[in-house]
Amino acid sequence: MSDRNSLGRLLARIVPGRWALCGLLAGLIAALTASSAPVFAAEPVFPPAGSLGLAPPPGMKPAASFAGFEHRSGASIVLVEMPPEAWDQINGKFTPEALAPTGFRVKGGVEPLSTAGGEGFVLRGTQGANGLTYTKWVAVVRGASGTGLVTVQVPETAAKQVPAPTVEAALRTIAFRPKASLADQVAALPYTVGDSAGFRPMGVFAGNGLLLTEGPKDVDPEREQPVVIVTPSLGQSPVPSGAEIAFARRIFTAQKDLKDVAVTDEERSTRGDAVVVRLRGTGIDTKTGRTLGLTQTMVFDGGRYVRVIGFADAGRADALARAERVAASVTMR
Repeated sequence: MSDRNSLGRLLARIVPGRWALCGLLAGLIAALTASSAPVFAAEPVFPPAGSLGLAPPPGMKPAASFAGFEHRSGASIVLVEMPPEAWDQINGKFTPEALAPTGFRVKGGVEPLSTAGGEGFVLRGTQGANGLTYTKWVAVVRGASGTGLVTVQVPETAAKQVPAPTVEAALRTIAFRPKASLADQVAALPYTVGDSAGFRPMGVFAGNGLLLTEGPKDVDPEREQPVVIVTPSLGQSPVPSGAEIAFARRIFTAQKDLKDVAVTDEERSTRGDAVVVRLRGTGIDTKTGRTLGLTQTMVFDGGRYVRVIGFADAGRADALARAERVAASVTMR
């Protein structure tokens, strides 16, 4: 959803280190029985290989395409794991004023949130997306394993199916467990990468995004190493037939931390029933002033899409070609 992507861009602006690379995502991040006395499972539920979990409201099931939970009504809970140092960057900065540009209208202010897994705070309000109005909660917590962002979105039309009291009760069950290995996190992704083309996994984010690089550095703030990022859409994100190129161009030219992004090559093809749009171009890194070469492949299949984008120094045409090999090998499970 568009609001999830907006929240992801906000996070990318304030999370340092290797997480700053996520600022290059056009959207990482798309932002998320009726009883006043809800009864939850005794233990929190964790996404596969995830360290952040909670006991979801009745009727919500683990999501197949992102880390979190979903309901047939369109309600969702999105779990985003961040490093421990993210807490100091976020605490005090998630305010109604800071979130206003995302379209999130906060009601009241920031309130402390006591959870099973540590300490945190929560904001409540509403947001419009895709022609609907959602009741929304944004909670930030920290525990032994790191910092967590929990975004809950419930369509106003589903207020009786996922009542607010059940959401409030779920937030109080947020918990952490030890982090899984990177190999286990990659194995739990909702897709496979058949050809790594010389790149290696560097990190998994939001439970469905994969960051790959070439070179020894796991933290590369100067972006000296080529990078490939794989991000499927969070749930259903239908793009009208015939609008795929315009959609892909809009995301491509709105790269965070890049300016003067220009498309130099464009190609549309099909893969079975899916539409594939590949763009190539250049952009200037706003931090280093270097010109980067860019390649983006988006596969639109039904109501979902997968985006693979590669970044490298403008002279590294070989790295960009190999990023396209990675894109061609991505298969949804």
